Amino acid sequence: MRGVAARASLNLVAVATGKTALLRAQRRWADARGVRYDAHGCVRDLADNLRAPLGAATLEELRRGSELTPYATRPARLYSLGSSAALVLNVFGHWRDRDKWPLLPALDVAGAGRVELKFEEPLPTGLAGDAPTADVMLELDDGRYVAIESKYAEWLVRRPRGRPAFKDKYFPSSSDGGVWADAGLPRCQALAEDLQAGRERPKYLHAPQLLKHALGLAKSGKRSSVLVYLYYEWPVREAAAHRSEIERVVARLAPELGLRVLTYQALFGSLRATPGVDAQYLEYLAQRYFA
Repeated sequence: MRGVAARASLNLVAVATGKTALLRAQRRWADARGVRYDAHGCVRDLADNLRAPLGAATLEELRRGSELTPYATRPARLYSLGSSAALVLNVFGHWRDRDKWPLLPALDVAGAGRVELKFEEPLPTGLAGDAPTADVMLELDDGRYVAIESKYAEWLVRRPRGRPAFKDKYFPSSSDGGVWADAGLPRCQALAEDLQAGRERPKYLHAPQLLKHALGLAKSGKRSSVLVYLYYEWPVREAAAHRSEIERVVARLAPELGLRVLTYQALFGSLRATPGVDAQYLEYLAQRYFA
């Protein structure tokens, strides 16, 4: 009974601290390895935050985004121990120059043959301004895309209220049915309008971001492409609401959108069960993220 009570107490601590506990876990990992970091939890040396050095192609792709742009008073986001981009690079960077076939079943995506992998890949929507970007993009031999939107600690922070879900450019007066409907995505259009009007208000799921990615994929002409929402599960009270919001969005969009939802824990479990995957790679991920 005492053990049960202790486990229950630990669960309550996890629930109470939320994002803070997740970031503390990363600091404990760094402390155990002598990794130096500042008061913001940013490493002194970027190499300490990554399992492997950044290759030239990956570095060039990251520069298309803002992960390497320093702030006035602190390093760039990629230096943070709690960086979502660091999680992405540590999980997917390993496969950059390797046969990527184990990733497809781990992501619940059918396919075979050669797979290309890129980071921070733009998804042009045909609208003015910057295009949304996929954190990871896989291009399959048959021409399909697998666009991955990754979340680490971001979903643990309640989304702000009182501001429009989309910029005005997503609802141009020149479009009769709407930009998503014009791209053959009427269900996405209906959800976008509900989000913009405040009829739908997800607290933890960044639904507008998924809809922007869906629009970019549709505009690419790859209608059979897959959009993957990949997130790091964490045992907090917000988790149930987050899952409920995911289920609601999937139910609304599933008939017209190839949307997959997966946790990093499930992805890691699949890769760990796959014969031939590098043991040192798996050990690094296990110790840092999945202990």
